[in-house]
Amino acid sequence: MEVIKLLGVASPNPNTLEVLYTVPTDKGAVISAINICNRDSYDATIQIMIYRGATPDPENYLEFNMLVYGNCSAQRMKGVTLAQGDKVGVYASSEHISFNLFGSEFDQSYEYLGPEV
Repeated sequence: MEVIKLLGVASPNPNTLEVLYTVPTDKGAVISAINICNRDSYDATIQIMIYRGATPDPENYLEFNMLVYGNCSAQRMKGVTLAQGDKVGVYASSEHISFNLFGSEFDQSYEYLGPEV
């Protein structure tokens, strides 16, 4: 049975890449949602990427300089499957941005075929 849980939270320093989540060894993960909350009245921009290694390449960005209006929230990325060692990175132009990542982990030794019906 697929259990959706909170996999990571972050409120990164402005203009700094932060790893929101790394898939553990011998695990895979399915991302259900990333919630983005702007806790300030000023607009801000965010970036979301999935990558391996030290830093993302340009093709790894899922969102690039997406505008999040002041005092508003947004939700992104449903149904993305990740392998062990994959990272979800986040970046924000403001210290008042919160990221919450929800999803489920599964044993990497099994092929993931989607949620049980």
